[in-house]
Amino acid sequence: MSEGGIKKHIGQGLLSKDIFNMDSAPKFTQTDREMVIQELEKIQKSPLTPAKPSRKLFVDKNGKYYCIFGAATGWHGVSPELLNELKIRADKTLLVIAKKYRTRIDICVGTVNKLVEQRQKLKKTKQGGLQFHTILTEDGMYCLEIPELQLKKIGEIFLSADVSPSLDLSEIKKIVNLELLSGFTNLDPESGVTHQDIQAKIILIGKWLGYRTFTPDPSKESHYGKLGDLTSEKRMPTEYIAERLLDKVKQIDVIWFDDEGYPTHCFEVEHSTDITKGLLRMYQIRKLRIRMFIVSKETSKTKFEMEVNKDPFLHVKEQFVFRSYRELQEFFDSVKKFAIVRGTFLHEES
Repeated sequence: MSEGGIKKHIGQGLLSKDIFNMDSAPKFTQTDREMVIQELEKIQKSPLTPAKPSRKLFVDKNGKYYCIFGAATGWHGVSPELLNELKIRADKTLLVIAKKYRTRIDICVGTVNKLVEQRQKLKKTKQGGLQFHTILTEDGMYCLEIPELQLKKIGEIFLSADVSPSLDLSEIKKIVNLELLSGFTNLDPESGVTHQDIQAKIILIGKWLGYRTFTPDPSKESHYGKLGDLTSEKRMPTEYIAERLLDKVKQIDVIWFDDEGYPTHCFEVEHSTDITKGLLRMYQIRKLRIRMFIVSKETSKTKFEMEVNKDPFLHVKEQFVFRSYRELQEFFDSVKKFAIVRGTFLHEES
């Protein structure tokens, strides 16, 4: 990444507590560190022994050193004592970054040489040490201040997940009442709805199925209310999305994310626009390897099938799915009914 790219990151507030979720992220504990060490011992087939002066430094039976940083954020600090030790042992020390999420810990590994060689690029901490930030990539991470410092993901540790939050039945019942009062359920799903109504249904389905939801059109009004009031995310989760893709992803009508913030499904509603344009927008984010849906009138299906069999879509056409407004309505009704039955049966009344 260029120096200009780094400045852009900083200018966008990427180094702030808010972006790195330092206040709300799960803490990286001593137990987590011990699990990471055990996983490294399995991978390396060698016990790791603490090496002074830092609790982050370990050595295996072959004399290879491991400098292990662990955090739930992208921020890491290097004490003056540890830095001096790394200068001495740079050629035989691996840099290990353990990134903690709610349900797992990712382990990424690189060499410590570039961190030592280009340490002048790092800012100092109040304690006189240095600090750096890591940014996730598709298969690992890199150092924001030293982009040449790349780390490869070599393993992950799965943690016990929290129980999913209860459904808000009052919200679902409000939707049902809205439909009944206005006779909205009697409208033809192919002609009696707006672009925003379709977006709203996709958002609500995702929400009821437990996904985190985002739309770039929060101020737009639908039959079910303002789109921004229906989504769970006011800002798009970006941790798993490469910087070069962010602007493209933000153009997608609706995106579903899993608990960790990884995008799983994206939807383009082609109500009055050309299907080809929607396919092109999603084609640009194909490397995320997520399900990409075109939602449109049934009469547009033939056009969709013709387009996905042409370049450039042909080579990734299995990632594209067409769903008609009628199919969406059937799914919407089924999920809504399931959410109500589940909430009532499990006594999740709010």
